[in-house]
Amino acid sequence: MKRSVRLVAVQMRVATEDYRSVEVFRERILGIMRTVRQQVPAEPILVVFPEDVGLGLVFTQDYERVRTSKTMIEAGFRLIEKYRLAPSGSEPPSFAAMVRRLLIILSPFIEQTYHQVFSDAAKQFQAWVVAGSAPIAHNDCVYNTCYTYNPSGERVITQRKINLVPLEQNLGLNLCPAPCELPTAETPAGRLGVLICLDGFQHELLAQLVKQGAKLVAMPSFNPLPWTPEQAQGWEAGLWAGVQKHRGVIGINPMGVGLLFDVMADGRSSIVAHKSQTPDKSGYLRRAKTKDQEEILIW
Repeated sequence: MKRSVRLVAVQMRVATEDYRSVEVFRERILGIMRTVRQQVPAEPILVVFPEDVGLGLVFTQDYERVRTSKTMIEAGFRLIEKYRLAPSGSEPPSFAAMVRRLLIILSPFIEQTYHQVFSDAAKQFQAWVVAGSAPIAHNDCVYNTCYTYNPSGERVITQRKINLVPLEQNLGLNLCPAPCELPTAETPAGRLGVLICLDGFQHELLAQLVKQGAKLVAMPSFNPLPWTPEQAQGWEAGLWAGVQKHRGVIGINPMGVGLLFDVMADGRSSIVAHKSQTPDKSGYLRRAKTKDQEEILIW
């Protein structure tokens, strides 16, 4: 790939209060981009944010109502009550159905805010931006969706998550698994594709992107489990292992860390390549030093 473009993985430390207003969320994202630009003032950059960076926008319009909630489920029930989605008839809707309906109701606000903030960030800082993800409705489904922007602020990729973790299934957010569609976009650093978290562990999806000419693969992630030695070893089966099969492909895997209500995330972000293309033959071009602090990795 062309080294004239710097690759950036944002290990963002999320907090519930980051979502207390649109203005606060916007400044949080622009502040990170400002920090990146201070470190890379002139060169073209491709910046990847972690998965679920937009999830907290579910609570933004009703922050005062939910801010004292002890758990995300409690916060969700407060919203279900406000939007009058709670059971009242003889055949009450299931929890999963209420959550799906809630996310569909809130989706226009979430999508507008998520899109506008990241589009403006890309344009203001003249960057390619892979904007993590947010829950966005399409027809009767809600998908874990990642938008990617060019430096003009134009959306060039819409990637929906194909393989869902338990938190995203019926007992959690009740999202829909997306069809196996893998759009790509040409960037100055090569063709780019996106695999959201668990999708990056499906090496056949990576192979499909490579077949389409992808030289860069962004894998925005959010790991709601403690970062134990076993977890760390297990994550190497994802993008790190995938790029070992494809010499010349660079993987960017930012991980969300921090706390959203009671949901805590840990993880070590990385930028990976074939072992033969890394100076120490480890397969890592950059790797976070911590599992729970905000870091910006630049290669």
